[in-house]
Amino acid sequence: MSSRQLYLRLTRYIAPYWEVLGLALACMIVMAATVPMLAALMAPMVDGAFVDKDVEVMQLVLLAIVVLFAVRGGAGYAGTYAISWIGSKLVMDLRAEMFSKLLTLPARYYAGQSSEKLVSKLTSEITQLAHAVTDVITVTVKDTFTIIGLLGWMLYLNWKLSVLAILMTSVILLIMRSASKRLKMMGREAQQSVDNITQVLKESIENHKVVKLYGGEQYEIHRMEEQAGQVHGFTTRQVAIAAFSVPLIQTTTAIALVAILYLATQQTFTNETTAGSFVSFIIAMLMLIAPLKRMTDVNGLLQHGLIVADSIFSLVDQEIEPDTGTIAIDRARGELRFEHVSLNHGPVNPGAKREASSDAGFALEDITLTIQPGEIVALVGLSECDKVALANLVPRFLQPTEGRVLLDDQDLASLTLASLRANITLVSQEATLFNNTVAANIAYGDMGRETEARITAAAQAAHAMEFIRKMPQGLQTMVGEHGVKLSGGQRLRIAVARALLRDSPVLILDERETLQTLDAESAHHVQAAVEGVMQGRTTLVIAHRLSTVQKASRVVVLQKGRITEIGGHQELLAKEGTYAKIVRTFV
Repeated sequence: MSSRQLYLRLTRYIAPYWEVLGLALACMIVMAATVPMLAALMAPMVDGAFVDKDVEVMQLVLLAIVVLFAVRGGAGYAGTYAISWIGSKLVMDLRAEMFSKLLTLPARYYAGQSSEKLVSKLTSEITQLAHAVTDVITVTVKDTFTIIGLLGWMLYLNWKLSVLAILMTSVILLIMRSASKRLKMMGREAQQSVDNITQVLKESIENHKVVKLYGGEQYEIHRMEEQAGQVHGFTTRQVAIAAFSVPLIQTTTAIALVAILYLATQQTFTNETTAGSFVSFIIAMLMLIAPLKRMTDVNGLLQHGLIVADSIFSLVDQEIEPDTGTIAIDRARGELRFEHVSLNHGPVNPGAKREASSDAGFALEDITLTIQPGEIVALVGLSECDKVALANLVPRFLQPTEGRVLLDDQDLASLTLASLRANITLVSQEATLFNNTVAANIAYGDMGRETEARITAAAQAAHAMEFIRKMPQGLQTMVGEHGVKLSGGQRLRIAVARALLRDSPVLILDERETLQTLDAESAHHVQAAVEGVMQGRTTLVIAHRLSTVQKASRVVVLQKGRITEIGGHQELLAKEGTYAKIVRTFV
C-alpha cells in the first residue's frame, strides 16, 4: 500500500470527528498566531518604555502580554484536549475493528502468526500510530502557521535582516539535522549490539550446563567482549558527534548574530531601524528555530506512523473465515461422513511437522469414513498433524481441498458456521480457561442464559464441585490468567464441565498430555469426567492412551495422510499391522 493510500485511509478514521478536529485546528492556529504577536509586542515595549520612558505604553504592552498568554493558554488547553480525544478515538475504533477481525479470521491465519505479535498490533502499535497522527497534525498545522507568522513579521520589520537570518538559520538546521541523523544511526546500531549482549547473556545463563561441560567459557567470554566492544565503539562515536556538533552550532550561531548585529548597526546609523524593531526581530528569529527544527523532523514521525499503519492495515485487510452456508441446522443427530476428503493446506499447527504424503503436498488424502451417532472413534497414528487435520475439518477450522464432510447428510459447506459449531464441543489438551470466574468459564458463551443450578449440575457431573466448594467464593472465584490458580486436573474438569453444559451432539476430544502429567487421584477424577462427557455423543478422540482406545467403538489408523486400518482394538491387534506396532511402541 502506497503512502498516499495510507494517508487517505487514515483520514477516513478521523473524518467522522471533523467537528472536534476543526476545533483542534482552530486552537492550534490561535496558538501559532500568539507567537509572532508576542515578538511584535517587544518593539513598543523597548521603544516606548525603555527609550521614550512612556509609562502608559509600558502598561498597555504588559496588559497585552497577560491577555496574550491567557488566550494562548486557553487555546492550548482546548487544542491539546481535542487532538488527544481524536487520538484516543482513533485507538478505540481501530482496536475494535482489529479485534472484530481477529475473531473472524480462519484458524490457518493464527497458525502462521505469533500471539505476541498480534497482541503488539492491538496494543503498542495502535498507540504508536495514534501518537504519530496527532503529533504530525499538531506540528504541521501549529508550526507551519507559526513559521509563516514569524517570517511575515520579520520581513515586515526588515527584509534585509530577514534574508540573512533565514540563510544562517538554514545552515544551523542543516548541521543539526546531519548530526541528528548520524546520532540516530549510531543509536540503532548500539541498540542492536545491546540486543546481541542480551542474547549472549540469555544463552549463557540458560545453557550454563552445556557451557561448563563443553568448555565453552572462553568462547562465551570472547562473544561478550566482542559485543561489549561494539557498544563501547558506538557510544564513544555518539558522544564525539554530539560533542562536536554543539560548538559547531554555537560558532555558526555566533557568526549569524555578529553578521546581523553588524548589518543592524549600519542601519541604525541611517535611521533605517529602531532599537525596539531590532529586539523584536532578534526575538522572532530565535523563536523561529524551534518550529523549523520540528518541521524538519516531522517526516520521520510521519514515516514511522505509516510503517505502523501498514502493519495494522495488513491485519484489517485479511480475508475473514468463509461462511457461505445458508442452512441453519438445529440439534443434529451426530452422524458424520467423510467422502473422499483430501487436504493440502500444509501444517495445521505452528511449527508442526509431518512426514511427506505419498503424493505432493497432501496432509490428508482420499479419506472416506462414516461415524454413526453416539459412536466413539479413536484417531491413532504416528503423525499428530494427520489426526488434528481430520478433527479440524468437522468444525470447519480447515476446508477440504477435495471431497466433502457431511453432518446428518448435510454438507458442512452448506451450513452456517454458527449453527454448525453450536453442535460441536471441543475438549482440548490446553483446557483453555479465561481470566474470569469458575461459573463464567463453565458457561462460556452462554453466561447470560445459564442458571447457577445448571452450571452446578455440569460441574458436579464433571467431578469439579469437590474442589469448587473449597474455594473462597465457590463458583464466583476468579481462576486467573489461563486458570493459573487451578491445578492441571482442576482445569481439565472445568473444561469438561463446559462441554457437559453445552451438551452438543458432537465432541472432539484431544487428550494429548491431559492425563499423563496428573497424580493418580486427579487422573481418576478427570478420567471419570471425560468418560461421562463422551456418553451419548459422537466423539472423535485424538488418542494417546491405550485405555481410551480400548473403550472406543472403532479405531481409525492414519498413516501419511491416509486411512490404513479401521476396526476394533482387539481386531486390529490381531492383524499385526500398523496399529499393533503403534500399540507396542508408543501407546
